[in-house]
Amino acid sequence: MTSSRSFHHENLIEAWRAASTHLATPSQNEFIWIVGCETAWQETPQALRKLDSVATAHNFERPSAIANMLFPVAAAAENLSVAEATEKGLELFGRGRAKGLRFSNWRHTYFERLSGQSVDGNGRRERFRDNKLSDVIAKLNAWNKNAESALFIHTSLDSETFRTRGGPCLQYVQFRAHGQSQLDIIGLYRAHDYGNKALGNLIGLDRLGRFVARHTGRQLNQTSVVSLHPFADSKARLRNFANLVTP
Repeated sequence: MTSSRSFHHENLIEAWRAASTHLATPSQNEFIWIVGCETAWQETPQALRKLDSVATAHNFERPSAIANMLFPVAAAAENLSVAEATEKGLELFGRGRAKGLRFSNWRHTYFERLSGQSVDGNGRRERFRDNKLSDVIAKLNAWNKNAESALFIHTSLDSETFRTRGGPCLQYVQFRAHGQSQLDIIGLYRAHDYGNKALGNLIGLDRLGRFVARHTGRQLNQTSVVSLHPFADSKARLRNFANLVTP
C-alpha cells in the first residue's frame, strides 16, 4: 500500500538528503512527499560550485542551473528593485538564447512564466501573461497584515494542453503570509526527479522566497516542495550523490 511521507530540517541540504536517501531504498513506494526546510543554509557561490561538482560527478544536472530556471542568481542581488531584478533575469535567458542555448523542451522557463514575459535571442520581448510575481509582491504590500493568508501563481499557460508525463513539472507556487511578518513558500511538483531536479528546485524556491520576503518587509520562514510522484532514474547513483553532499 502506498502512502504519503514528510521530511523536514532546518537546513535545505539536509532536508533534500533525507528525502533522497529514503527514495534510494529498494522498497520505497510512497507517493506525495512534503520536503520542508528552514533558512539555516545560506547560499554562496562556493557552496553552489561544490554542489555542482558532486552532482556532475554522478551524471546529474547542476543544481545551480536548475535553480536559475526558477529564479536566476543574477536577479537575486539585494540592491535590485523588483523591476530591475525581473530585467536581469530576462536578459540572462535572452543572452543564452543568442548563444544558441535551449533551456528546456518547453517554451518558457519558470521565471518567465512567473513574470509573464521573455526575451528571445534577438532581443525581442514577448509578453504572454500578466506579471504574477510583481502582482503577488504588490498585493502583499497593499494588504500589509500579520494574519494568515495565501497567494499563489500557476505556472501552466492557457495555450498548453494536458500532459500525462514530462515537463513542466512545477504546477504552482504558493506564498503563505502568517505570524509576525513571516512568509513561507511552497512549490507543487507533479513528477519530481530527486537526482536531477529536486535539490536545484529547493534552492530556486528558497531564492524566490527570500526575494519576495525582502520586497514585502517579511522574513522567509520555510521553503517546501510537495512532490506528487518522487522518483530517481538510478537509486544507486542518487544514494551516492546524497552521501557526498554536505551543507
